[in-house]
Amino acid sequence: MAEQKYYTLLTKVGKASIANATALGSKVDLVKLQLGDGAGAEYNPTEEQTTLKKVVWEGSVNNVKVDEENPNWIVIETVIPGSVGGFMIREVGIFDSLNQLIAVSKYPETYKPTSDSGSVKDLVIKIILVVSNTSSVNLKVDPTVILATLKDIQELDTKIDTTKTELTSNIETTKTELNGKIGDTTLLETTDKTNIVSAINEVKTSVDSIETTAEKTTIKDTDNLFESDNVEGALKEVMQEVKGNKASIISSINSNLIPM
Repeated sequence: MAEQKYYTLLTKVGKASIANATALGSKVDLVKLQLGDGAGAEYNPTEEQTTLKKVVWEGSVNNVKVDEENPNWIVIETVIPGSVGGFMIREVGIFDSLNQLIAVSKYPETYKPTSDSGSVKDLVIKIILVVSNTSSVNLKVDPTVILATLKDIQELDTKIDTTKTELTSNIETTKTELNGKIGDTTLLETTDKTNIVSAINEVKTSVDSIETTAEKTTIKDTDNLFESDNVEGALKEVMQEVKGNKASIISSINSNLIPM
């Protein structure tokens, strides 16, 4: 198999730090990233390195994660702002919280332009470390930085479309079930049959209105048979009359019965 032209390797310090963290149950914090121009030319990094040949930029590591398909790969990402540039990139160094060079990369020669050159763009630096124990490396994310690849955006679009379809289907199913439970609502003014509360309140209002109407509706008593002038009062008078003359009414009924 052909030798890789560009690669990342753990330094001796990096290997020792991760081994020590594994033994003690602690973690190695990868906090800083340096870019270098290799002092003007490409070279092959070594495990003995403790610094880059010539640093042209330094910044915080924005994102550290374990690769989804390769559990021994640690993916380290950093964004170089569009306002920064005017240099060539040929080497990358990853440093821990003790300012130790943990890993070094031979990076494809890349020029980072500035606005003065007529091109302004952010540059994402992505480095992959292969380690035997990823749990010994602290995986940290900087919430102020958004790193989105084309694949990430496509996956997000797919998830949004799927969620939208499922939500629409659930709403239609719920509306159908509610329509079945509510029944015939054509007599109600409420047109939104999914709004059960409105429908129930409308029915309650109608019942209250009937009760109120019975109490207040006047009657035409041309023969002056009742003292009351409304339905409820007249009914009460009839009942009181029946109760007061119960014995007399029964006697009258009995006297009019035809003997067998």
